[in-house]
Amino acid sequence: MTTHDLTRTPPALLRRARLLFVLVAVAVPVVITAIAAAVLLSWLPSLPGTVAVHWGLDGADRFGAPIVYLWLLLGVGLGLPLLMAATTLAAVAAHWGGAARLMGALAAGMSGFAAVLSLGSLWIQRDLASIAEVPGIGVMTALAFAALLVTGGVAWLIQPRVRPEPGRTLEPRHVVRVADGERVVWVGTTTMPRGALAFLLVVLLGLTALAVWMLAGGITGAWIAVLVTVVVAFAVAATASFRVRVTPEGLTAQAPLGWPRQRIPVDRIVSARAVTVSPFGEFGGWGWRFSPDGRSGIVMRQGSAIEVARRDHGPFIVTIDGAAEAAALLQAYVDQAAARTDHGGGPDGATERSGR
Repeated sequence: MTTHDLTRTPPALLRRARLLFVLVAVAVPVVITAIAAAVLLSWLPSLPGTVAVHWGLDGADRFGAPIVYLWLLLGVGLGLPLLMAATTLAAVAAHWGGAARLMGALAAGMSGFAAVLSLGSLWIQRDLASIAEVPGIGVMTALAFAALLVTGGVAWLIQPRVRPEPGRTLEPRHVVRVADGERVVWVGTTTMPRGALAFLLVVLLGLTALAVWMLAGGITGAWIAVLVTVVVAFAVAATASFRVRVTPEGLTAQAPLGWPRQRIPVDRIVSARAVTVSPFGEFGGWGWRFSPDGRSGIVMRQGSAIEVARRDHGPFIVTIDGAAEAAALLQAYVDQAAARTDHGGGPDGATERSGR
C-alpha cells in the first residue's frame, strides 16, 4: 500500500519545465504578435476604410474598420496566451504534469492562429476595388488552424515530459485490516470548490441571458444558444458533486443525478493509494478529467485523492477528504480478494459496520 504524499516534480526538472513553459507560452506569443502587428500596421494605408470582419455561409456579412483586426490579434494572440500562462503558473505550483505542458503548447498555438487569421483576412482584401469583391475565408481559416497545430506541436515537443514522483507507503495508522466475514463501508462526498462553482454559475447565467435575448429578438441561430445553455446547465448539475463509496465490491463514484457514474470492481483493481493532486497542473481543470499521462478521474479540488490502479485502464483519481483512510480500506479489500483467489475460495457471509 502507498501513502498520500505530495507528488512533487524533482526541483531541477521543475525549473527546466517552468523555463521552457515561459519560453513557449510567453516569449513566443510576444514575438509572433509583435511581428504580425507590425505587418498589419504597415498594410493599413493600402486597405479600404471598411473591410469584412465576419463571414457566414454565404460570404462576408459584417464589416468594420481594419483596426478591428489589430484588437483581435492582440486579444487572441497575446492576451489569451498570457492569461493562460499566468493561470497555469499560479495554479500548478510543484505539481507539474502533462496538463501544464499542454497549456503551454496551446498558448503558443493560439498566437500562431491569431497571427495567420488576422493577416490572412486582411491580405485577401488589400487593393480591392469594391467591398463586394471580398473572397471567402475558408482557405485562410484552414491555414490558421494549421498554424495552431504546427506552432503548438513544436511548443509541446520543446517542453520536457514530466511525471510526478510516486507516493510512499501508507503510514501504519492508515493500514486497515478487515476480518473475515466483516463488511466495512467507507462513504464520502466530494464537491467542486465554491469559487469554481460560482464561476460556472456566472457563465451559465450569461449563457441564459444571451439565449433569452436572442429568442426575444428573433435572431437566427437562437436555438443554438438555447441548446448550449441546456447542455451547460446539465453538465454543471451532473458534475458539481459526487458520492464516493468503498465497499468489499470495489469503489463507486456517482453524481446526484445518477450519471455520470464510475464503478470499479475489486477484481479489476491492482492497488489503491492516496496522493495529493493539482487539478489545473495535472488535469487542466476541475470536474471529470482526463490527463495526457493516461490518468482520468473526478478532480474537484487540490489536495488528497484516492488513486486506483486498474488492470484494464489507466489510474482513476477521486479527490476527497479522508482519501488515505478510503484508499487503505480499498487496498485491504484488494488484498483480501487476491488471497481468496490464491486459495480458490469465495466470498464469505458478512456483517456491516460503517467506515465513516
